[in-house]
Amino acid sequence: MALSEGKKSGLSNLEKAGLVVLGALVVGSIIKSNNDAREAREVDTRVVSNTGDRVVVLRPDGTYQVLKDDDTVIRRPGNTVRTETFRDGSTRTIVDRPNGTQLVTIRDATGRVLRRATYDSQGRELILIDDLAQEEVVVVSELPRPRSRIVISSKDNDTALKRELAALEAETAGRKFSLRQIREIPQVRALAAVIDTQNVTFASGSAAIAPTEARNLADLGRVMQDLLEVNPDEVFLVEGHTDATGKAALNLALSDRRAESVALALTEYFDIPPENMVVQGYGETELLIDTQANEPLNRRVEVRVITPLMRNAVLR
Repeated sequence: MALSEGKKSGLSNLEKAGLVVLGALVVGSIIKSNNDAREAREVDTRVVSNTGDRVVVLRPDGTYQVLKDDDTVIRRPGNTVRTETFRDGSTRTIVDRPNGTQLVTIRDATGRVLRRATYDSQGRELILIDDLAQEEVVVVSELPRPRSRIVISSKDNDTALKRELAALEAETAGRKFSLRQIREIPQVRALAAVIDTQNVTFASGSAAIAPTEARNLADLGRVMQDLLEVNPDEVFLVEGHTDATGKAALNLALSDRRAESVALALTEYFDIPPENMVVQGYGETELLIDTQANEPLNRRVEVRVITPLMRNAVLR
């Protein structure tokens, strides 16, 4: 893909910003996409937005994809972070923590998580995410429709029960899914339980969490803490959303930044392990209130419990 005259490569700008994962890539080069068959193929993409911390590309199918440094949420004070970049642009990031534990994340050339595992001080491995295995094709029309929307609320005293009901609901699919499929296929994500707290919302155009959202953030943090007490390996999808004002590409980057802001706050104030969270922005594609107008309720972050849908974690 030829860039217009005078237009710099978006990923080169990211490189200047110090983004490690995407630092080896240059827009205009071949971006390797890990498809369902796990065979790398060449695809043409076009950069439509570069906000410094994120690049949004337009894919051949007309959808947008955000490229970013997904390691932001796991870089914490006191940790030592090393990133190895391979010829195909894929990376392995190793986080060494003061308590002797280690977190290893493998990503493809676009920054998408393919595998994440933790190692305790004895070297035992716990796999949280594994998208390296062959995917089973999802036929959307064959997916079960949720009998009822399972919600886990801070107002309930039955968090564990609701979580188990959600797991049973997920079992109706008769299969497990890759993280990629959960992130990208709305009908799959609909099978996951939602943490039903008052959503953390944002001012227009902002990813900063306002002081007025402290109670909503606290409610969310407490529910996640309760779930982690029952299952320390619980994995959460932290979803960012925007209203329908503004350009779609910019909204996608903004929504992803909002999800990251909430994930960072959950780690800082409620000790939610960053490796147990997957950050994903959906822009204006999933409006809570169906309107094209400025709508505060659409500028939100929601959290789903996706562990029951994923391939089981393996302890070695």
